[in-house]
Amino acid sequence: MDPFRKSYGVGLFLGVGLLLLTSLGWSQIWSRIVAGNKLQIQAVSPDKIPAYGTFWSLQRTNMPPWPFCRYPDLPVYYLGYGNSYLIDDSSVDYEAIYRQREEERALRKLEWEAGLISDEEYFSLERTSVAMMSSMLTSYAYGNGVYIVDMAAVLTNGLATASFSIVGGTNNVPYDILMATNAAAAVADWNWIGIGYTSNRYTFSNQPAEQAFYILTKPQKTMTLGWGNDVVDQCSVPAGLSNALMVAGGGGQSLALLSDGTIAAWGQNSYGQGSVPTNLTGVTMIASGWYHNVALLTNGNLTAWGLNAAGLYNLTTIPADATNVVVISAQALHSLALRSNGTVVAWGYSPQGETNVPSGLSNVVAIAAGYQHNLAAKEDGTVVAWGNNGDGQCNVPAGLSNVWDVAAGVAHSLALKRDGTVVAWGRNTYGETNVPVGLSNVVAIAAGGDPLNNSSYSIALNRDNTLAIWGSGEVVTALSGMSHVIAIANGADHALAIRTGPKTPVITLAPTDQFQIAGGTVTFTSRGAGLYGVGYQWKTNGVNLAGATNATLTLTNVQAAQAGSYAVTVSNEVGIITSPTATLTLVTAPIILTQTPLPTDQVAIFQENLTLSVTASAPGQNNGFPLSYQWKFNGTNISGATSNSYTLLGGPSTVGAYTVVVTNAAGSASANWQVTNFTYVGSYVAPGTLAYHLATNLVARTNGFSPGANMVEVSDWTWAFYYPTNLHLLTNAVWSTNFWLKGVQGLSATAIGFLNSLGGQGLVTMVSPRHCLFANHMHYPPDRFVAAFLDTNNVIYWRTNVETVFIANDLSVGILNEDLPSSVGFLPVVPTNLMNYLPTNATSVVQGIGMNQALKLFSQPISFGFPPNLSWDSSRVIPFGVGTNWGISLGGGDSSSPERLLVENHLVLLSHHFGPFSGPNYTFYFETINQHMHYLSTNNSVGTDYQLSPFTLTNWPTIH
Repeated sequence: MDPFRKSYGVGLFLGVGLLLLTSLGWSQIWSRIVAGNKLQIQAVSPDKIPAYGTFWSLQRTNMPPWPFCRYPDLPVYYLGYGNSYLIDDSSVDYEAIYRQREEERALRKLEWEAGLISDEEYFSLERTSVAMMSSMLTSYAYGNGVYIVDMAAVLTNGLATASFSIVGGTNNVPYDILMATNAAAAVADWNWIGIGYTSNRYTFSNQPAEQAFYILTKPQKTMTLGWGNDVVDQCSVPAGLSNALMVAGGGGQSLALLSDGTIAAWGQNSYGQGSVPTNLTGVTMIASGWYHNVALLTNGNLTAWGLNAAGLYNLTTIPADATNVVVISAQALHSLALRSNGTVVAWGYSPQGETNVPSGLSNVVAIAAGYQHNLAAKEDGTVVAWGNNGDGQCNVPAGLSNVWDVAAGVAHSLALKRDGTVVAWGRNTYGETNVPVGLSNVVAIAAGGDPLNNSSYSIALNRDNTLAIWGSGEVVTALSGMSHVIAIANGADHALAIRTGPKTPVITLAPTDQFQIAGGTVTFTSRGAGLYGVGYQWKTNGVNLAGATNATLTLTNVQAAQAGSYAVTVSNEVGIITSPTATLTLVTAPIILTQTPLPTDQVAIFQENLTLSVTASAPGQNNGFPLSYQWKFNGTNISGATSNSYTLLGGPSTVGAYTVVVTNAAGSASANWQVTNFTYVGSYVAPGTLAYHLATNLVARTNGFSPGANMVEVSDWTWAFYYPTNLHLLTNAVWSTNFWLKGVQGLSATAIGFLNSLGGQGLVTMVSPRHCLFANHMHYPPDRFVAAFLDTNNVIYWRTNVETVFIANDLSVGILNEDLPSSVGFLPVVPTNLMNYLPTNATSVVQGIGMNQALKLFSQPISFGFPPNLSWDSSRVIPFGVGTNWGISLGGGDSSSPERLLVENHLVLLSHHFGPFSGPNYTFYFETINQHMHYLSTNNSVGTDYQLSPFTLTNWPTIH
């Protein structure tokens, strides 16, 4: 940063010469210039003389320059710099001109008072007598000349508006602008009117009408401010520091360059970085890294101190070619130097190539060292970057131009353009590249942060001497009373500024909200700054607290009555400022806001997860008084269960009482659940199967498959009405493969009916590749019918029943004209000795699945009677595993909705009818069905003697 303006090299020589006017006349200077051939001075023709500029007198060497040429008929010479000219007025009789002018002014005033001339005529004549003039001083920094040029004055109603530009010098170096009506007055008696920076133009209204003189001086009585992390006192500016001109911040140390060329340091000193070398003077610029500092001397040489770590970091080992330096920059573990020839020298730690200056880099006017990358602004307004580019911090935006200053942070970059706008790029995790909308008129920038504590920020100093700060970390905290800032600097997680002009106090650390339990101790902390120190007065709810006049306020044994707002007023001899309010909150025991699921009896489905959770809140839970959680099962702590939720796996061992206790320093609260049941839907139910969806995704329907029919359906099941004219739509029935059961494929043993309504499907149930079971009344006459089957690949197979055998109670066995492929699937049938395998008594209840063509009914629970038969329990209106009483009738098995049972992922066929004697109950006819299947196979010359597939019920678990 702070680029050296090489283009003002000629101005530097001229500026030095002009300072000799008090002892040398222009003729002598002229002769020396011409004799030494140091500057090409050319005569200017009258038509080329500008209306405004900086015009020096050859005769009146004790006068500052005029802002415009009042004698265009005199010889004028261009001095080769800006709009600076020399008037050869050696033949002018100024005394005679002055007397004549005074006589004319007196006459015009009499005419104006007598009403003979108008106000406009009088003031237009007066304007010619305004002699707005400027003195010149060189900059205190780097020895670069700084000038006031292109002065202009406009008189209105007896007051003047003065405008001029500041050129030369070094960017970001502030100057006090002083004004006086008597050039001979001591500088201490001149009036301060503002702050100026090079490359900017300034306008001041309400200036004296007669004549005024303007000079640039070093800022007088500056105030140095620090804010952000102050853990090692890096923000605690030493008392009485009132002449700082520049600041620099490192990892934990702070530096100030004083007006006498010496350095003040404070903060961390673990590696000697806070110990300024003895007798170090003549310093013109300072820079700080994490553990080291660098100083630029007036002779262009460097000195450094702090950690060196030779062979690894080499932080204070100055390279031999670091001479004729005009600008320095440092951050983290490396440093940069800009030489007067526009080249860059780098040294220090270089794991990301930080010290590998790009080959051929030249014409540089600004530099900035970041955490592990660097930036350089060139004379043509472009930017070059090198080093770590992990976050795009070296990806200079395409087309970026007109840049005259740069700043580098942890992983982001800033560029300040000549129009006062800021461009940012690189990492934006913390908003560090979110330049505030509308930000303009910026005169200086800084970027900092600490990669170890998620701090990354950007600062802009505006032309009105206020700050804009964005990003993250303690530096971003808003400051109170910060105005008239003339210089800024970044540290790792703190920042520094210099303020001049008004001496009112500033709050650099505002008190923050505090949280404490009853009986605890609370400390509010604030920090203020003033040129001659500050005083404090704490208030609570707007009322002064007696004796609370320190930077900290400590409250012991706090009680509810002390909760409220607290603020501090910071004052000095010229002003008072009040901090933002902070709140003291008394922490109380937590309260439980939500409990999920609601605290009713919970059903944990076998081998499925049941998650219990709470949300709780208490004041201060994120401010030093966190909530802790402990889950208990039947009163005993569950090891490792310390979050706000707990997931249990359904099974016999997980039935019981669950409690979560939420605790903070002030007390506790608890929530309870009782898991009293678990349900086997079969044994283990795999996610994605029909059984899984029947157990977990049921909803009540009231429109059914036919008008007015009520049912319970799987919520996301796909179904449609099918007729002979739209059977082709079944080829898109992907739900048949997505949600079927292991061991039973596709729509398997249920044929496709021609009409999808209750009682109208005309279904058959396949129990082998060739044999089917069906109700006679659904296929009358039953000896011949045509049926369609859908397999897992959504292929339809058409088959004809070639022979039927009637068994009993409307039940028949049929044989098809051709085997169906295994992709269709077949149902096993439970054996006659079913009851022998049930581990409960004859009144055990299981959950059946009613299956019609749409495959979505969850039927009434089934009771097993004795002898082995089945009946449907209409009193149980809540399907097991659903947990909700839908309040509607549930379907039982009938000829169009056969009743099936899930056992260990297999679907077994139980019955077609509602009651044990009202229709076929396959448990009664196991052997009879097998005999008739054998007959049909033999009679139709089927080579394979298909038989029923009994399902082994050994170790079949209870279903309840």
